[in-house]
Amino acid sequence: MDRRRIAKRIKRGNARRALPGPGRTRAVDPRNNGRSGAILEAAQRLFSEQGYTAVSIKKIAKAARVNSGLLYYYFTNKEHLFVEALKYSARIATLDEQRSKARDPIAEINFWFDANLKMAIPLGQMLRLMLEYRTTRKRSLPVERLIRDFYDAEMAVLRSAIERGVKTGLFKPVDTTKTSLFVSTHLDGLMVAASVRSAYDLRAGFLQMRKILFAWLVPDQLSWRKYVARSKLRVVA
Repeated sequence: MDRRRIAKRIKRGNARRALPGPGRTRAVDPRNNGRSGAILEAAQRLFSEQGYTAVSIKKIAKAARVNSGLLYYYFTNKEHLFVEALKYSARIATLDEQRSKARDPIAEINFWFDANLKMAIPLGQMLRLMLEYRTTRKRSLPVERLIRDFYDAEMAVLRSAIERGVKTGLFKPVDTTKTSLFVSTHLDGLMVAASVRSAYDLRAGFLQMRKILFAWLVPDQLSWRKYVARSKLRVVA
């Protein structure tokens, strides 16, 4: 048998094995599948609004306008759906593809604040899902890794920008890890405040946090203002 025939047989065999059978779920890629995307959107919203315990598969199916049986085609059970909804939230909220190309530390920090404010709704939903996950007794290694990787990436962006500012003399010599952790932690606090306080102004909170950060990082405010004016960067005073 020649190689082309062998290759065709292998390809057909792989295709058959890839089809979902009894007790097997399909790989979920909401970017390429409208139905699974609709299910994940509904699950994300309901879990973040009502909590894991209060939300049933039937509720999610009704919100997604699909048959309950279809959910089991993509997801093993409610726990699996919750994990995938959290992953979905992280994909939407991630800033990797939006990361600033600027090498200027002030410009990159400004970009980071602006991007987080722009993504406040999906970030808030993801944070509520994380909080809901923490209240459950069950632990999932993929979810633990997802949460860790998300915050590690966020910390890396901040730490890199602050380190460059310290090296160029624009920022005073601070502990870049502790400063990044402080900002990341307070960002979560702003998101929680926006969720529980009906009149909370999230934008004002972001601007105030940015002002405090730059006041801490820059030793000489006068020289810093001159630098900003010269480089035409938008920084909140």
